[in-house]
Amino acid sequence: MDTASIAPEKLQRRRTPFPVRRYRGASVVGFVAFTVSLAGSWVPSYWFDEVATVMAARLSWRELFTFTEYVDVVHLSYYSLMKVWIGLFGESELATRSLSALAIGAAAAGLVVLVSMFTSMHVAVISGAVFAMLPHVTFIGAEARSYAVSAAVAVWTTVVLLVALRGGRRRWWLAYAAMLIVGAAVFLYSLLLILVHGFYLWRRHRQRRVVLSWLAAAVLAVLSTLPLIQEGLRQKKQISWIAYQPGRDLWGILTEPAFQLSRDVAAGASVVALVLALCFARRLSPARRRLLGLALAWFFIPLLMLLMADAAVGSVFTPRYLSFAVPAVAVLLALAFTITPWKPVAWLLVAALALACAPGYLAQRTPLAKNDGSDLAQIADYIQRHAELGDGVFLEDSNVGNTQPRLALSGYPAAFANTTDVAFVRSFKTTGGFSDITVGFNQIGSRLDGIDRLWLVTAGSPATGELRGAPFILGAHGFAAVSEFETNRSTIVMYQR
Repeated sequence: MDTASIAPEKLQRRRTPFPVRRYRGASVVGFVAFTVSLAGSWVPSYWFDEVATVMAARLSWRELFTFTEYVDVVHLSYYSLMKVWIGLFGESELATRSLSALAIGAAAAGLVVLVSMFTSMHVAVISGAVFAMLPHVTFIGAEARSYAVSAAVAVWTTVVLLVALRGGRRRWWLAYAAMLIVGAAVFLYSLLLILVHGFYLWRRHRQRRVVLSWLAAAVLAVLSTLPLIQEGLRQKKQISWIAYQPGRDLWGILTEPAFQLSRDVAAGASVVALVLALCFARRLSPARRRLLGLALAWFFIPLLMLLMADAAVGSVFTPRYLSFAVPAVAVLLALAFTITPWKPVAWLLVAALALACAPGYLAQRTPLAKNDGSDLAQIADYIQRHAELGDGVFLEDSNVGNTQPRLALSGYPAAFANTTDVAFVRSFKTTGGFSDITVGFNQIGSRLDGIDRLWLVTAGSPATGELRGAPFILGAHGFAAVSEFETNRSTIVMYQR
């Protein structure tokens, strides 16, 4: 054919090397995924887990290493990363959550690269697009915790494995071992990827040299993380709260890791995927079958291992702990969406999924989206706008789960700069937990000297709970209530002499 008769743009597309198109597509998809996660991430209030991240990141390096000897040693690497990040960009919601959004972008880009190593760029881009909009992904992409980073590391660890399998050079196996170690340091359960990759090799790569190389890298990774594993086991009481979580049925266990509570979206996507798979199963090429096997193992092996551990040794499973396996769900959906011979069908299904996920996505970007309505930002904002220099503040710190108002002071200390914390005794740095040592409300009398206005913040109504006697206790010191304001789940009362 005469190339002069071919449109220039088509000729250029034909001459563009596949690796260039791969990384160009990965960059575009990664940027879109980053943008989707970042948008509106600054709107929701912090909640307990994010406050813990910020509190740990504020510590000096010596304090951080000492503190994690007692709690959260498995998050030491993430806290260290966040310490550097906050030092550069500050500790606003946008600043802290942008790291997770960036990780989601990296994970989506890596997923495009990974899938394109098995099949076409069409399937690869669909995989990245689906991943970017899954409800759990958009949630962890707007949260200052390690789950998004663990997903990104898991994707790129698998990419490095595939490169090592193709090239067989020692440096790639060393890089693979290093990625496994990084993944475990970020989130310990990511080490379960070794079982996933081992299963994939057993199914597809049984050459002695390859198996020995992989085994050496896996053993190196496990041995390197043994101290972390041992310390994590020593601190296992910190996840004892899992035992008090509501029970889940089988459908919830299968869908919550990727779809959270969007069961209708999960059901619709699953039905469409199954119907397409049944109708067009013969169109699945050998390469796509290998990718399908990898994706199934990536999701189900960690899930089954955690469920068995949960039954054998106690509560260790909650759906968000499978964040590093969520990319596999995107691959499974992409394989189903692209199995038809008509490419536009896949993009129509992606658009339908986006529409189905949109209400949940918008709900995730509301002020009270975290932890069933965390109102810590509301408390901090109200105190900052109304408190005067020299005012006292008492924030309830009773054992009420993740709803204690004192978390507002820990998460937003700048908002309380004009006030005196009348309950404070000793910093959490010395307690082996994330709670300061404070005095009870009935012991603050001697701490009210020189204070003429006191802001009392309680969980729920002040007429209930431990502080229902506040009017009598404060009345004995000449205080009377002059204003009251309700946030989502707290009440702020201002007392004045």
